Formats: sequence, structure tokens, C-alpha cells
Amino acid sequence: MEASGLLKPTPGAPRPTTPAVGELAAFGDRQTGQLDKANADKAGAGAILTMCEKRNADAIDAATPKGLFRRIFG
Repeated sequence: MEASGLLKPTPGAPRPTTPAVGELAAFGDRQTGQLDKANADKAGAGAILTMCEKRNADAIDAATPKGLFRRIFG
């Protein structure tokens, strides 16, 4: 997970160099794009975490000794 970069902060868009209205609007669009990237990264990390936790719980359940009743009725 760490090597994938999903948990690293997503940098913001570069700030406009001039106070022109068009430049500010373009900055807003770029910043929204960066926010979309950040949200997608965090959703991906959450999905990976959920999948790993389920796999680990299944492995623990499979490795846990079961009594006679549970061996018969599952």
C-alpha cells in the first residue's frame, strides 16, 4: 500500500501567476481535478484495505481449530 503512493498527499494545482479572471477560473478547474485524483486514491486505498482485512479474517477462521459441532454443521 505504501509503495503504491495511494496514501501520499495529492499536491494542489499550481497557483495562478496573474490575477486575471480566466487564469483564476483555470486554476479552479485544475484544483478540482487534483481533488478528484485525491478522492480516487483514497477510495482505492479503502477498497484494498477492506479486501486485505477480509482475506486475513478468512485465513484466521480457516486456521482456528473447530469443535465437533462446528466440524459437522460448519
